[in-house]
Amino acid sequence: MEVLSSGISPAELYEKIEQVYRLLSGKVASRSIGSGQGRLLQLLAEKDGVSQAELVPMLGVSPSTASELTDKLLAGGLIVREKSPEDKRKVLIYLTESGRAAAEDFRKSSAEALQDAFSSLPADMQQSLYDALRQIAEPDVPVRGNTSVMIRPGKRI
Repeated sequence: MEVLSSGISPAELYEKIEQVYRLLSGKVASRSIGSGQGRLLQLLAEKDGVSQAELVPMLGVSPSTASELTDKLLAGGLIVREKSPEDKRKVLIYLTESGRAAAEDFRKSSAEALQDAFSSLPADMQQSLYDALRQIAEPDVPVRGNTSVMIRPGKRI
């Protein structure tokens, strides 16, 4: 079994990451919507009126997953689909008032879950954790204090 430099195996690290994910997911108060739906609502709260095709890379999901998420939110009355005024072939997705409220509730409950989960860590460790997670999620974005930019394997420059 392979062991990381920290002395734990990748499987043990993965299990810890899963535990943290389950902890955070369980603490998010609004269980009427899933985390994917919550992320979509938050994206629309920042940039309302986007097409389904534009949502796919923003969410980092497949077109079928984006369609499933929007269908659930549409059924819940949290979003509406309207034809673009500029291009009648294009359908844009907008938040409803209840969708805006749900996005804000999800944002607050997510922030509270993170605060609760990591409040036992000192501030410098919280910052280090954030930097490490950001480096994993966005390896081509420099982390505070790191002036070199890492390029993802296979990424064109």
